[in-house]
Amino acid sequence: MDGNPDPAPFHDGDWRSYGNGLANANRVSGGAPEADDYDILASGGWPYTPPVVQDGVVYFAADRRVVAVTPAGDEQWERRLDIEVSGAPALDPNRNRLYVPTRVVRTSDAPDPAPASVTALSLADGEVIETIRVGDRRTYGVTVAEGDVYARSATACVRLAPDGTERWRQSLDPLVYDEYNLGDSTATQVAPAVTADGVYVPDRDALVKFDPESGEERWRVPVDTAYAASVIDDDGVVQTGHRETVAVNHSGEVRWRRDLHSRAGAATAANGDVYVAAGDLHELDPGTGETIWQAHLPSEGTAAPVVTNEDVLVVTGDVRVFRRETGGFLAPDREHWRISSVHAVEYSSPVIAAGRTFVVGPAGLVALKPGEND
Repeated sequence: MDGNPDPAPFHDGDWRSYGNGLANANRVSGGAPEADDYDILASGGWPYTPPVVQDGVVYFAADRRVVAVTPAGDEQWERRLDIEVSGAPALDPNRNRLYVPTRVVRTSDAPDPAPASVTALSLADGEVIETIRVGDRRTYGVTVAEGDVYARSATACVRLAPDGTERWRQSLDPLVYDEYNLGDSTATQVAPAVTADGVYVPDRDALVKFDPESGEERWRVPVDTAYAASVIDDDGVVQTGHRETVAVNHSGEVRWRRDLHSRAGAATAANGDVYVAAGDLHELDPGTGETIWQAHLPSEGTAAPVVTNEDVLVVTGDVRVFRRETGGFLAPDREHWRISSVHAVEYSSPVIAAGRTFVVGPAGLVALKPGEND
């Protein structure tokens, strides 16, 4: 422990989609009190998708299985699927639905090309309501905004009405970069960012803005090896890529470019600070892109950082939390705490909700417990 008598508690609300909202900001209120124990809530053999949380229930999709479980480990239901989970799910509490990106695994007798889809399940019991095709190969991510579903598959961005009918579809290229030996098997958290003004998604080597009503392409900005979900901040959009990170305004004008290589989505704080895991964890000035501070990470993948009022939480094989502010000379270390007894894979973003932090590893879905003194 660091001696702080009153650390802010973990966010105790919901986390309904990748990035905790339509902006993909990966931000919550509250703090990140030190964790000293954990529970394994559910098994999962393909640990590349984070959970979502609603009303104290955690929904976790991996392999061909979806499970609903409480933070205490009480299973509410389990559903086996005929197709494979391929991306981070999203909740629609108003319609009592869970939307899971799915795909048909290629076999000798599978359709060519293999369908990419979104599977809707009932939050109450996990019953499969429908499966809607949204492209080919695999579905990277899904976002729910006012009942409509926005999905980014390997070949398209699609907007679906609440009844599943297609409002519009725009063709896109797979996020595959053979020149860097980078496939899309870990592109599992590429949920469209949605505002009243636009829908933002990465295309191959580009950030694209679509009109939310018509689906018409408004602009396209080059981004070398764009790979992760677009993130909305106060001044526009931040797009990370395997070879660079770019920030643009909502008109598509470039604010800055940085030689920061990241396959993970960014996180944006309430005051505008931007956090990117690119070799090190970087705090960036939102106006210039300059690094304010950076902290070493032993490894990184496609897991985005999560920013709280006080700290930034990162999974990097283990779980590490860094102070956003240290207070200057003779201040405490930048690293606030870490828990190394948990193997948290670098390909599934952490989630802070329901008073716990959830990470995913080879053992499955893991819930961290704050220490008793916290």
